[in-house]
Amino acid sequence: MLTISLVIPLHQGERFIAEAIASARSQDEPPLEVIVVDDGSSDRGPALVASIPGVVLVRQENRGPGAARNRGIDLARGDLLAFLDQDDLLRPAALRRHREVLETRPEARLSVCRQRFDLAEGESRPAWQRPELLGAEVIAWTPSCLCVRRATFAEVGRFDESLRITSDFSWIREFRQRGLPYAEIDETLVDRRVHGGCQSSDAATMRREMIAVARRSANASRGTA
Repeated sequence: MLTISLVIPLHQGERFIAEAIASARSQDEPPLEVIVVDDGSSDRGPALVASIPGVVLVRQENRGPGAARNRGIDLARGDLLAFLDQDDLLRPAALRRHREVLETRPEARLSVCRQRFDLAEGESRPAWQRPELLGAEVIAWTPSCLCVRRATFAEVGRFDESLRITSDFSWIREFRQRGLPYAEIDETLVDRRVHGGCQSSDAATMRREMIAVARRSANASRGTA
């Protein structure tokens, strides 16, 4: 049976991190390990993680979520790597369903599932959140919805640490442009909690980085620097 390591990047996440870890530990097939990579937090998040038995906590200077995910990849021992953002929740069958699908589809380099968007308790809808997505359950190419074979990172590369917000977007774009096979799981396995502190709220940085990624991709396709 394939084993799964779960990697959680953490930065200023004391509000949500305990619940995120609880959702990982309550899986009907628990992961081989839960690795939390603290990316230079100054709040109580790392202390909360350190108080939870069985969770691996490593700390680094603030370098962004891409660097934190890469550190988790380096430390992970599982055949498969799943990722969970600090403010998301896994439903109890999530890791089991990813494993089952990837064992059934050995050609698939990763699996991707649906997520549900909901406002975090006490939050109003942020301006950047499309209202029609609240309550929606959609296939989501976001880290929390992916489970990736270890060898896939050798094919596609790792997360781009020069991107502070969109390293996941860049990696997924690269994966899809290569035309590699993947498996969709038509089930909602992740709950995404929308709140004003989400990285998506930094619209200016996100837009700048996405334009840079698109230009880099276009230049690569033309064979220019």
